[in-house]
Amino acid sequence: MAAAELLVDLGPCDDNAHLYINGRQVVSTTLGETRRFQRDLPDGDYNFRLVVTNDGAWAWRAQLRLIINGTTLADITEVGGSGLFTGQVYSGEWQCRIVDGKLTEFD
Repeated sequence: MAAAELLVDLGPCDDNAHLYINGRQVVSTTLGETRRFQRDLPDGDYNFRLVVTNDGAWAWRAQLRLIINGTTLADITEVGGSGLFTGQVYSGEWQCRIVDGKLTEFD
């Protein structure tokens, strides 16, 4: 069975970041952490979602790179100031399709 290679670089984010694949959390970080995650993805449709929450109220940061078979699906570096707001400060989604181990559609 053919599979595509997924490489994820998550972080550093401020404060908490969670990456979901098809609704299932696969990796998370806390303040200032960086994580690398690799996985083979069998043929199918995939939905990736990054959610960053800010517990500390002031500035926030979201950083993520999603690479499939050497093609960048997402390269995100977002920063902002949330004032006194705490909670979700960033949410992004990306979709792709893998057929015969190759990335055939993505946005």
